[in-house]
Amino acid sequence: MRFNFTFFIQCFPELIAKMPFTLWLGLVSFAASFILAVIIAVLRNVKCAPVRWIVSLYISFFRSTPYITQLFIFYYGLPQFIPSLRTMSAEAAFVASVALNSSAFITEIIRGGLLAVEKGQREAALSVGMNKFQMMKEVVIPQAFVSSLPALGNSLVATVKNTAVAFTVGVVEILSHSKVLAARGFNYMEAYIAAGIVYWMLILLLDVFQKQLEKRACRFL
Repeated sequence: MRFNFTFFIQCFPELIAKMPFTLWLGLVSFAASFILAVIIAVLRNVKCAPVRWIVSLYISFFRSTPYITQLFIFYYGLPQFIPSLRTMSAEAAFVASVALNSSAFITEIIRGGLLAVEKGQREAALSVGMNKFQMMKEVVIPQAFVSSLPALGNSLVATVKNTAVAFTVGVVEILSHSKVLAARGFNYMEAYIAAGIVYWMLILLLDVFQKQLEKRACRFL
């Protein structure tokens, strides 16, 4: 079978039209992941040992099991035991499952960023009269955030690419729509290559945004 170049070109307008929804889905998922990761990072440092043990178990589970398994458990498995989840949309299930999964990784990124700030700077801040809250706000967190930006950017990219998995639960994003296009004339190669290029374009835009954010963040230090 010959490569249908005309069909390949015709795929792009419809796939590009799905970019805003795919980007929105990725950004909402990442934002939820980041907020949850901050909460987990705080709980990880509480004095209550059982809480720390539960947090460690949470991080270990979500880092060590395949994401698609977690999505299927959340979307297909849990509603069998929790009836109220049966009305949950596929988009909501995807965002929630990504938040649970990615937060485990982002928590480690946050921990690494905090550890990157030298102990001497913490001691110097306390020695000039800052309390612990001021030290974290004025000295530690800004530096930790900047040092964590490249890893957080990679996490954002991974989250946006993970939207491709959402088609398995019926979410119509770029990959899902390319499958619909391919089924019209059985031109799967053309449609999937076009989808890959559209994802590539989307990630390139995110890379540009990340680099600009890193440059601006460095100026504030």
